[in-house]
Amino acid sequence: MLMLSFLLAGLLSVAQNPGNVIHSVKGRVLNQVTNEPVAFTNISISDTFYGTASDENGNFELKIPGELASAQIHFSAVGFKKVDFSATTLINRDYSIVKLEPQSYEIEHVDVEARSKVLMTILRMASENIPYNFIGGPVNMIAEFVNEKTIDDTVKFEQQAGIFIYDKTGYKKPSVLDEFRMRKYKITREEPDYSFSTGITNFDELLALDWVRSSSSVLNPALSGSFDLVVEEEPVINGKSAWVIAFSQPDPDIAGSGDFYATSFSGKITILKDDYMVTRIEGRAESPKHNRQGRFLAVGESNSDYYKNVSYDFTVTYKDLKPDRIIMNKTYESDGKKVKDLSRLTINQVQVTEIKEIATRDYFAE
Repeated sequence: MLMLSFLLAGLLSVAQNPGNVIHSVKGRVLNQVTNEPVAFTNISISDTFYGTASDENGNFELKIPGELASAQIHFSAVGFKKVDFSATTLINRDYSIVKLEPQSYEIEHVDVEARSKVLMTILRMASENIPYNFIGGPVNMIAEFVNEKTIDDTVKFEQQAGIFIYDKTGYKKPSVLDEFRMRKYKITREEPDYSFSTGITNFDELLALDWVRSSSSVLNPALSGSFDLVVEEEPVINGKSAWVIAFSQPDPDIAGSGDFYATSFSGKITILKDDYMVTRIEGRAESPKHNRQGRFLAVGESNSDYYKNVSYDFTVTYKDLKPDRIIMNKTYESDGKKVKDLSRLTINQVQVTEIKEIATRDYFAE
């Protein structure tokens, strides 16, 4: 009888202690404008470490201890305004639909200093949204590479190659180091006698322009403060509003321009307003010299075989969660001759099943 009394007392104690009551809140997070799911929304209980995140379809389940039943629940996602709910409100619902309002920036109504901060925020959000806006890995991309050279406006060369790319992590882990370690490629040839005349493909120079994959230059939040930024226009692209942000780096460095010797560097980047997806990057630069193996490499003091008086422009376009085309148009002097050098990479196909792994990069054509 005494033992039964102790057990009953213990059970009553648990029942009366709200800290042992766990409420389960289920629901879905949607875009208030489009009613599309908002993936990876951060959901947290105010002033605690309790929280969760919505899945890729916006669904979530949050466990709320009884003693926090009157707390505030925060919902926040990149590109959306934050919203708070009373935990009591959500607990009393069988299922909750939470709608987040897209964050919009009225750039024209703020002063120059504030405008620069807003533009840096837009670039940061574009960078943070890369894993959600672009394809993750592992992935294979089948591409076509074309290089055209014109020497002294008379002699012309054209070379073509197929490129098979393997990216282990894809755009879900954008960084320079991850891009270099995880993205490999192999040069394929349709003709047995195909070869590059110099043996050096410089294909890495094109890949380095994919700033979305490497989260570099203006898409690196740590570097955006080194750029002068201005909104060039706010067009509508395929029915979606966008920003076209012009950028320039007063003192070009290799981190911002990717060019070891750049003396001028500028361009513009197009970002969609609703999801901060990058759709286009354009740039132009000048440099007194380039290493033959790439603009990002230094020229040794004893090396006299390099390009001189270099100027170039480039364009990178994105479509269907991937890069669509990368183009670089470069002019320089080599061996006393003027050279016009056009390189173009077109991504024709993406494979996400039956992935073929590649362990190295074909820096040199055979």
